[in-house]
Amino acid sequence: MLSAQTPIALPMPSDAGNSVANKGTVSKIRTWCIDERYGVADTVALTDTVITSYMDKNPVNNYSLVNSWNGNLGSQVQSKLFFDRTNKTGLFFSEGYDAYTITPQDLIYFNTTTPYANLTYHTALPRYREQDYLKALFTFNANKYINIGGLTNLIYGRGQYPKQGTKALNAGFWGSLSGKRYTLNAMIMFNNFRNLENGGLADLSQLRDDEIAPNYMKTSLTAAASGYRNNIYFLNHKYSLGFERERKLANDSTVYDFVPVTSFIHTIKFENVARRYVDNNLTDSFYLNNYHNEQFTFDTAHYYSLKNTLAITLEEKFNRLLHFGLAAFVEHDLRRHLVMTDSAKYGDLLENNLTLGATLSKHEGKHIRYDATGQIVILGTKVGQFDVNGNIYTDFRLFQDTILLSAGAQLANTVPDYFLNYYRSNHFQWDNTFKNSWIFQAKARLALPKRHISLGFHIANMTGYTYFDRQALPAQYDGNIQTVALDATVNLKAWKFHFDNELVYQLTSSREVLPLPDFSFYTNIYYKDLFFKVLTTQIGVSCRYHTAYNGNSYMPATGVFFLQNETTIGNYPELNVYLNFHLKRMRFYLQYANFNFNRFGGQSYFLMPNYPLNPPTFQLGLSWNFYN
Repeated sequence: MLSAQTPIALPMPSDAGNSVANKGTVSKIRTWCIDERYGVADTVALTDTVITSYMDKNPVNNYSLVNSWNGNLGSQVQSKLFFDRTNKTGLFFSEGYDAYTITPQDLIYFNTTTPYANLTYHTALPRYREQDYLKALFTFNANKYINIGGLTNLIYGRGQYPKQGTKALNAGFWGSLSGKRYTLNAMIMFNNFRNLENGGLADLSQLRDDEIAPNYMKTSLTAAASGYRNNIYFLNHKYSLGFERERKLANDSTVYDFVPVTSFIHTIKFENVARRYVDNNLTDSFYLNNYHNEQFTFDTAHYYSLKNTLAITLEEKFNRLLHFGLAAFVEHDLRRHLVMTDSAKYGDLLENNLTLGATLSKHEGKHIRYDATGQIVILGTKVGQFDVNGNIYTDFRLFQDTILLSAGAQLANTVPDYFLNYYRSNHFQWDNTFKNSWIFQAKARLALPKRHISLGFHIANMTGYTYFDRQALPAQYDGNIQTVALDATVNLKAWKFHFDNELVYQLTSSREVLPLPDFSFYTNIYYKDLFFKVLTTQIGVSCRYHTAYNGNSYMPATGVFFLQNETTIGNYPELNVYLNFHLKRMRFYLQYANFNFNRFGGQSYFLMPNYPLNPPTFQLGLSWNFYN
């Protein structure tokens, strides 16, 4: 883990093009993410300055290499790579929004010598079916220690197919105080999503009829919509006890560095989560059951969590004898679960859980760094749930390159989510008594940064794995499931021609319960050069592909991805041709996406059963950074 104080110096030439030394200014920006429990800052790159392949930077592509979704930005997403799947909130109906939801650990904090802003806009045509994605960020320092900022991310996707529109909004602000003894990081973030649900295309033969435009094709649902929100209020602050240590500089002057000895940490986090599903036309006969109302559906599920954490740390910088840091915490989590239909309220349950845990870590030093954390719930409805995990990192020189090695392991015993055991809605209801699930996983990675090569290995063994069966109902597998993944990132270059590749191979012991594509890859072939000394130009073709398998389907009423064995998806190359440019503080691109649709590559152009890829679309985007 790197220090949060590492600056990124960004030259800022004036509009007149004068040199930085004469009239320009220099903006020094520090950016970091924090550990939600301890508030440990970890330096991260400023992603708004990425130049190469900027046209690929959207929430779905950033989430995973290949995904199940309906193709319209803002819709629910599940990665087709098992080890990329996340569950940020712990609720089954929240997983589909993880690609877009901003949590305290996702937020990037700033400290900058000059105000910084970024404005980004992406759009996909044709007219009246546009997919717009707008991002705005602004941050500034009130003084040397205090930073304030805010952001808005807005997705408005009208959809290439009927009843597929999306509206997604991340809006919030943050503040940080980086003092010698006292630090604070706080945020308020509103994550709100609205989706029209069409249930997929009802007549797939219309895809091969050139006389029927995509937006006139028949869909399975005609008056359904879902909504999801996750509003988060978060505060982490830390006070450190320590002393001043004298340090001599090269010019014989003296400075005094503050060395923390012990830190006291408090974190409070409140989450307000809700999902709603509405269908005003149940004559579509899409659902097998209407438990509460035969005319319309109005289902909601609510989840509230108030979490307080107290922690104490023995700082590594002070512990010169043992050369590691120690931390311990106690955490109280108060939760409320509630489900409602249009006429009744069900399962209003309060939970209290008390968790104890500790961490041993070493992040200083040249060669070996590690961290190990253990935690267990000692009181409450989840008593006995535990998680033990650890990671180790090392690097060393080999000839003219640096080799990075890392490894990690986890053993976890997890109590099932309340909504997996009990749920009521108009179309689905269940009462389960699932057992705890166990997972052991291990991982390793070798990277050669200068050669742009990274090789990874991941293995998991699971007992009591929960999933959604072919009726879209939760189920639990009694036996063991093993999953193995090998991945490689290999970026090659010859003169000004580049060949960038990401490859993943997966193996699952139970394709009936955990279907995964065997092989997936993303490849990008392009020419990159600098023109007129200021214009970086990238011209290329990209391809995204995975082998055929019985991929999961999607259930609009609950927002889950469930098993099916009737339709094979995959074995289709999604090809894009593009122009990507960088001019001083501006990046912009033009792209023609999925240009091979219905031309070559076959007709297996489905992201999920009954949900085809979008037809060819012309896309463009612009991002502009401001430093004053």
